[in-house]
Amino acid sequence: MLEPWDEVLTQEKERQSCAEDVTAIQVACVADHGKLHVAECTECWPRLLNRMRDRYLNSATKEWFSGRRLFLQDLDTLFTQAHEYKTDLKTIEQRISDEKREWFRDKAKNLGFQSAAKSPAEAKALQQKLNDRSIPVEELVPEFRNALGEDASGNQNTLNDLLDRLKTAKSPQSRAEAYVDIFFQPGRETAGAAKSQKYIDMVRNGTPIADVIHVMLRDRQASKGNQEQKEALQKKLEELRRAKAAHEVDKAKKAKLKQEVLSAAAVDDVSEVCLACSQTIPGDYSSCSLCDVLTETYSIRKESTLFCPAEECSVKGLEAHWAKAHLCAAGDHCIDLQKEDVDMDGDNRITVLCRECVEAFKVESVFCSPQCYSDNFQRHREGVHLSEWAKIGEIADDDDDLEYLPGDESKYRARKIEKHFVVFDDVLADLEKKTSAP
Repeated sequence: MLEPWDEVLTQEKERQSCAEDVTAIQVACVADHGKLHVAECTECWPRLLNRMRDRYLNSATKEWFSGRRLFLQDLDTLFTQAHEYKTDLKTIEQRISDEKREWFRDKAKNLGFQSAAKSPAEAKALQQKLNDRSIPVEELVPEFRNALGEDASGNQNTLNDLLDRLKTAKSPQSRAEAYVDIFFQPGRETAGAAKSQKYIDMVRNGTPIADVIHVMLRDRQASKGNQEQKEALQKKLEELRRAKAAHEVDKAKKAKLKQEVLSAAAVDDVSEVCLACSQTIPGDYSSCSLCDVLTETYSIRKESTLFCPAEECSVKGLEAHWAKAHLCAAGDHCIDLQKEDVDMDGDNRITVLCRECVEAFKVESVFCSPQCYSDNFQRHREGVHLSEWAKIGEIADDDDDLEYLPGDESKYRARKIEKHFVVFDDVLADLEKKTSAP
């Protein structure tokens, strides 16, 4: 994978080459064919369009538009229309400009620009703006410059210096030394370079600079959060001590009242209502096992859902409740709806719950199968996880769990999907074991 500045160098080289070729065609057209505008020339106009088309559709190097299939298909159609004089260069250039804005938005998300924010509140605001496609990219750029701080202009100068060094670098070793000199400045900042020796060694040993920067950011965040983490742990310990003391007192009270509660239950009818028939349940009842898990294990629901013994309620009523209340979290993208030939027997019919949703966010996210969750992982993560992390002022730090698709950095999947879900049957078995224990 290219480093970000390699992409800049490649893009600049290819852009300059294309611009020079287009200019040469225009100049030659005026000299050889006497046309005021190249579009008027039946010989030069196709040559110019083909050169521009090759810039995007036949590029031999990886650039910002590589892998953006729908965009390239649209562009191919526009160039075909331009050959037939059904559209013009202005329309083509506008389509390219619009796509580059969307690329910037995607790149900003993937690079985690919001982690440069000065506070969790600012990071949350930046994340929300990135997700809001009604906000023009032109309004986002100043926001990111502000987040980067007063040194933003200095950072631009640093990038320019780095690009100049990389243009002349002839070997991996000279590239590595360019990175060290620009980023760590060992000749000027001796003390700072000593503190950064770990990262300097990584660069010189061949670790991609993007990976080094990721480690630096992770170490910085860990260091900044150490004190807060210690205080939070101390507070948690105090809360646990108080809770334990309260639990012992409460346990003694419950032991005293247990017989009274059991006696009252034996005398009085159960005052629960059947969801299906809305009648008071007089005695034995059944419940929705998924509601039980969401209530007792994860405290997401306030109470379970009960049904009276009648088959119309306990069987058909339960089926109707499940179909309505526990739809697959993939929604319209569920593989049951999208793929007619999916084998949904055996392991493919195992119901799973998103681990992060039920354990961290207290959000009910149920998928009809591991395969369905895997297929919809990116959509679910960006639609639920990122917004939930933003609500609590945190930034998702799960890059190591993601696997980007070859040729398209805007698409990814879970590296190991099994890390991201819990099997409903397993959780239910644990719950039944706990509730049946004496």
